[in-house]
Amino acid sequence: MTISKSKRFFAALLAMVMMMVACSISLLAFAVDGEEEGTALPVDQIESLENLNIHSYMHFGDSMSTGYMLGATQGEIDSFGVNIDDNFNMSFPKGNPNTTTHDWANPYTYGSYPSLIADAFGLDNSQWYSFAREGLTTNDVHRILDPSFYSRMDDQGKRNSDQAFNTLFGTEAQGRQELANMQAKAQAMLPSADLITVGMGPNDIIFSPLFDVLFVLKDAAAGNTLYAQLVGNATKSIVTAMGGYDLAAAYSTLFSVADVVGALPEVVSALMLSIVRGYMSVQQNWEGVVNYIRQYNQHAAIVCVGGYNATKDLQFADIDMIRIGKGMGIFTTIMNLYWANTCPLRDQYYFVDIRNVDLPPWPTMVEWPGKIAAGQFFGYFMACSHPSYKGHQQIADAILDALFQEEGTNTLPVSSLI
Repeated sequence: MTISKSKRFFAALLAMVMMMVACSISLLAFAVDGEEEGTALPVDQIESLENLNIHSYMHFGDSMSTGYMLGATQGEIDSFGVNIDDNFNMSFPKGNPNTTTHDWANPYTYGSYPSLIADAFGLDNSQWYSFAREGLTTNDVHRILDPSFYSRMDDQGKRNSDQAFNTLFGTEAQGRQELANMQAKAQAMLPSADLITVGMGPNDIIFSPLFDVLFVLKDAAAGNTLYAQLVGNATKSIVTAMGGYDLAAAYSTLFSVADVVGALPEVVSALMLSIVRGYMSVQQNWEGVVNYIRQYNQHAAIVCVGGYNATKDLQFADIDMIRIGKGMGIFTTIMNLYWANTCPLRDQYYFVDIRNVDLPPWPTMVEWPGKIAAGQFFGYFMACSHPSYKGHQQIADAILDALFQEEGTNTLPVSSLI
């Protein structure tokens, strides 16, 4: 391939992947519609809550419901960093127990919506538990609830899930132990649970494709010292570029190195297939989770927490608001339509429309250049794409509202989600 043809090819390939990546981030977060601040409940509403007879509560999800970055200080946001080791294990800063930022030693932060739901029903720590953890995909949630699901996962799914738990808990041994602990607790609680809330999906689109592509590159370089070194250096460059939100540079490096080591077709295929797998996994695992719950518990109220466009207010320039913000809402709409209308198990659960969640304000266009130059993009991305205290209260309020509805009344018309 000549240099000019190669440049044109990479440019076209890069443009195509940029569109796919932009679309994929649309499922980054889970949140809720609502505008009222949380206030003390009136007596009649307290009595209504008691009439629901919720005495045991389980929650499943990811960082959106652990309260990750909730109450993070300015210093914590500015110093936020993402690291990746030679085996492509990603690590993020763990919470500081001396602040209100989520501490990974605990399953939730007070003020996150599962804790607010528990408080609303007057539940103590023996009556409820959050199985949500940072970075979990729908495969991981399904695996916590149903240990036998792992045997039905393909090799790629098993590898990614194992890596997720190892990364989250630090070591392979600790990851296995923590997973076993959660599985045992879920099995014990499930038959008697009165309420089960679930908010999952974004990490299937965000992290799994990254792992898949990096493993393809690593496998392609195996046995060749020069290629292995090239891939290692490229990985560091890619992470640096991602830290500055220079996605074009990150993918340009990725494709260039893949071409050098002779793995470009495999890398492109892995990326495309992984994104498609992500969307399919969200739907397949959601149905698997609902079916498993109903197999062992017929009476629990199940609540599906819908999706929102976490980057709707992200703006680097006027044109970026259209490309990054508004454009990403398309795939959130598709998933909400599935959960709210087309899922074949739709009559088994409540769906809450949570698209207008309150988020911490994004830096302005004037502020972004300095933030990016200082390597602070990821800190603000994580802080501003996760719900605020008000946002978590909105989510909790929406779940409570759904529980008071008559059966079948919370199916949303298609037009309301577009």
